[in-house]
Amino acid sequence: MKTFLTILFLTLLTVSNGQTDHSQRKSADSIIAERQNLLFNFLNISLQDKVADIGTGDGFNLIPIANRYPTLTFTAEDIDSKYCNKELLAKRIKKSGDITKIENINIQIGTEKTTNLPTNSFNKVLLFDVVHEMTFKPEMLADIKRILTKGGNMYIQEILVHKKVKKDKVCNYPYLTGDALKVLLQDNKITINKEQMFFDTGHNKYIKLFECSFMNYPDALHRYWQKRAD
Repeated sequence: MKTFLTILFLTLLTVSNGQTDHSQRKSADSIIAERQNLLFNFLNISLQDKVADIGTGDGFNLIPIANRYPTLTFTAEDIDSKYCNKELLAKRIKKSGDITKIENINIQIGTEKTTNLPTNSFNKVLLFDVVHEMTFKPEMLADIKRILTKGGNMYIQEILVHKKVKKDKVCNYPYLTGDALKVLLQDNKITINKEQMFFDTGHNKYIKLFECSFMNYPDALHRYWQKRAD
């Protein structure tokens, strides 16, 4: 579910009567630009980075990042080829101004347990609004460790809730609380290097950014997790 900018945009632009004036829209556009800059600064992508985006969908989150680095090649991974394919990504690119090119996006279709991406190939792996949707979280997190290069980082952007709910009306999946996400990471030997609030709706939902790294497993345990990911 790729909704973080949608939530931000609607929250900022909606007023009591459902209308917006020019000054409100200008102010909202400015805040959205600030949020994007915050994200880019947090990711700190360089032209030497090898970046994979997990759960890309039609590129709602990936394409704005790719536009910022139009000469960089990105890998887009998803489990649904009907939603993540060249045609839909090209439409998203065109809609966003034709800055990056579809040739700069390598598409890989994975499964619920593996990304099907090559081992030790990416120094930055992005998981935007996807952790709460993973059916097999330990297996997928282990597979992400597998595809990361030594010293590489995983970047999570996740919609979180203060109070646990059974299922979100829009997403159709239950969002995690901040504590539940941190327990999940800890249980899977993942360290949070830094975190930052990205957006707070002022209600139950908020969005945070996390830069994470994987603890070094003993060789036997590392082989166990790689076997489970295969």
